Amino acid sequence: MNFRLSTEDELIEQAKQGNYSSFEKIVKKYQRVIYNLAYRMTKNHDAADDVAQETFVKSFYALKSFELGRSFYSWIYRICLNLSLNYLKRESATVSESSFEQDKSPIDFALEKDNPETVLAKKELSNKIEEGLDNLPPKLRAVLILKVFEDLSYEEISKILKISKGTVMSRLFRARKRLVQNLKGYIEG
Repeated sequence: MNFRLSTEDELIEQAKQGNYSSFEKIVKKYQRVIYNLAYRMTKNHDAADDVAQETFVKSFYALKSFELGRSFYSWIYRICLNLSLNYLKRESATVSESSFEQDKSPIDFALEKDNPETVLAKKELSNKIEEGLDNLPPKLRAVLILKVFEDLSYEEISKILKISKGTVMSRLFRARKRLVQNLKGYIEG
């Protein structure tokens, strides 16, 4: 059976043969999305840099085990997510309020045209949402981030996390419910 490999599969095959230039092209394609996932999970730029770099190093050495025709995106995402979860376990990471002041969230960029009172109220809500996300257990946070921020389908999340679609839906439901509970006092106030 003859079939034409995709350009990405060709790069992967070349990288498996030790072609660093091909692997560099793969890294360039995925570096932003991997960094973003690592940052959303760790809430720390330095940690996200380290996790992203470790993701690519680990994926390079594990590349021989990657099966062509499978989703490389899901495979490398899974590596990054596991490394991020390992980081969180090691560090028992907590986010300080000062980190919110230094970094703009995606919501902040959308707010810049509003009046000062609206900007302040929305920024406060954004901070509370970020705080609520940080208080979620890593498994629930991972599902919520992949669905809400990365806009992945249940099937894609299922493949990345190697859990059933039903488990994805269940974790997403529990994550949203906990997030609402975390925000309940703020919203009612």
